[in-house]
Amino acid sequence: MQKSSTAIMLSIDFPTQFRPRHCSALWLAPLNDWKKRLHETAERWMCSHVSSIFFRADDIGAGGRAFEALCHLFRDHQTPLAMAVVPAWLSQVRKEQLFRSAPVDEPLWGWHQHGWRHVNWQRTGKKSEFGEQRPFEKQWRDIWQGRQKMEEIFQARFIPVFTPPWNRLSPLTVKILQQLHFEGISLAGPLPRGARPPSGLTNLRVQVDLHTRKERDPEKDYLDLLEEMTSIMGRKEPVGIMIHHHRMSRFAFEFLHELLTILSHRTHFQLQGFQDILVTNDAG
Repeated sequence: MQKSSTAIMLSIDFPTQFRPRHCSALWLAPLNDWKKRLHETAERWMCSHVSSIFFRADDIGAGGRAFEALCHLFRDHQTPLAMAVVPAWLSQVRKEQLFRSAPVDEPLWGWHQHGWRHVNWQRTGKKSEFGEQRPFEKQWRDIWQGRQKMEEIFQARFIPVFTPPWNRLSPLTVKILQQLHFEGISLAGPLPRGARPPSGLTNLRVQVDLHTRKERDPEKDYLDLLEEMTSIMGRKEPVGIMIHHHRMSRFAFEFLHELLTILSHRTHFQLQGFQDILVTNDAG
């Protein structure tokens, strides 16, 4: 039997007025009929082909209530979660915090590399840790030392997939990832212009951003979110949904719980982890 969203919240001891420091307007408070509208939208998804869906949680580097709640939620639904870990953030204490909530040997967690320090090195333009303004040597060094640390900490549980901070990288970065024998990249779009189609690198794209949304009108944003999800269901490529647990309010957790309940109870959807998708692609 599935636990209620209220039970999930209480079990991790959230304060009654819990609210993250940064939160999109959509998630500040529950909207009228939000659950009814989500279920109505889910009925439209059933008209599409079978979808392979994955969830990716970004900016992993420490424990805390929100991280504990996230792990509890995905464990409750027995749904894989791709954990994008910032290697430089992991001290011994933080590593122990993470493993208390998500034991390294528990197969649900797809531990993979989220840059090196999550620092913006662009002097102009949009933020990026591995943008065109960084030379090849510095990018190579950061990615290499990040991978070394990931392999040391996660050992056989490390999945050789690279999620760049802010979902941006340069053609040089793609070349480095090939040299360092990564098997996948996870972006919010296609490869950067000028990058050659990478042999052996799968782009595990996220198409839905749940928590770093910019719209100031919650009602409009909720309708936009449901429409975004409807437009991508049934694609041949896996559908990726991006999570930022530090930005999740109680309502955001309740929504995610309801969404997982819908997806996990319908055979129309295949909830997969990064490793599952990579193996499928290799077999194909």
